[in-house]
Amino acid sequence: MPEATVAGAGIAGLTAAIALARKGWRVRVRERAPRLDPVGAGIQLSPNALDVLHQLGVPIDDIGVAADSVVLRDGPSGRRIATVPVSSSDGRGYRVLHRADLQRVLLETASGAVGIDLSLSETLVALDGDGHNVRPTFESPRGTTQDRSDLFVAADGVHSAAARLLGFPAPVASGATALRFIVSSAAPAGPAAIEAWLGHRRHVVRYRIDAAGTQNIVVIVPDGDPGLGPVADWDPALAAMLSAAEPVGSWPLLTVEPRWRAEPGWPVALIGDAAHAMLPYAAQGAAMAIEDAFVLAACVSDGGSPAEGLRRFETLRAPRVRRVLDRVAFHKRVYHLPRPISFARDLALAIRSPKSLRRDLAWLYDWRANADGTDSTN
Repeated sequence: MPEATVAGAGIAGLTAAIALARKGWRVRVRERAPRLDPVGAGIQLSPNALDVLHQLGVPIDDIGVAADSVVLRDGPSGRRIATVPVSSSDGRGYRVLHRADLQRVLLETASGAVGIDLSLSETLVALDGDGHNVRPTFESPRGTTQDRSDLFVAADGVHSAAARLLGFPAPVASGATALRFIVSSAAPAGPAAIEAWLGHRRHVVRYRIDAAGTQNIVVIVPDGDPGLGPVADWDPALAAMLSAAEPVGSWPLLTVEPRWRAEPGWPVALIGDAAHAMLPYAAQGAAMAIEDAFVLAACVSDGGSPAEGLRRFETLRAPRVRRVLDRVAFHKRVYHLPRPISFARDLALAIRSPKSLRRDLAWLYDWRANADGTDSTN
């Protein structure tokens, strides 16, 4: 039975462990945190990510709220600009949920799988290897442990210790910060649709994340802003929600250039934020991590050598992730236009039908993985 070590027990790491175990691997998941506390707030999962989770047997439909569209609004006035459908062309849905609920169902699925072991308080301190295996070393309160694995998966986030040990550059600040808020509600309140208020160098996203009506709000502001700034004086409906909101925290938005495997030829793969930390302007960070995990497991389980599998993994993932990153950059420019240029954007969006707007993202949402990791829509 081939053996893998996965660094990180977040969305990318747990999904990779489940996918590898289903392919017959024995998987050791080593997480540096002493416990898996709920982190963050809301998260969006588009049809491409949901398809992977369904294939892996993760009960994703038991949590969160189904959403079918994004309503784009002018930030200062609240005026509706356009409604963009977010389902796939074949009707597969879209869900919004709490990140902690997603981590919980992934952890439950991993815990119930044969061949997965999870250890906490494990800090990666060294990596060594050759073309046949990799030897990661971890330190914990229990002492020092060195694994000897056929595959090492770096799923340890944007501040990846594995990437640092492999000599990859540190993450780069994007110039923006995400302020996150939760609004608790005794009953479902507001539409199930996702709403986005657009403004100069800023935007706000709101959606429900559970059946009780809890609202997630994320405000993107330039680095250095002391708080909400002009957003506090935007649309009165938004201002009312923000006044009732509880702050969850602020996260500087960081990026890294995509990197997929170790240069020396060791059997090392990077996935999720460790591979390509993605800004949230297309809500695809978690989705790309989930896709990465599934495709990686398929590529390294096709009977070839690990090196061949990792080359195939990069061949399949690099063009798709690059296209998503280009779309993220496009959304960032379009969302943050100043007036009066934003009026032209609003008009261009308003005259298009929802069906035509959905076609713009069909290549993204329609993706569906075959068992070998290829896209069944191609």
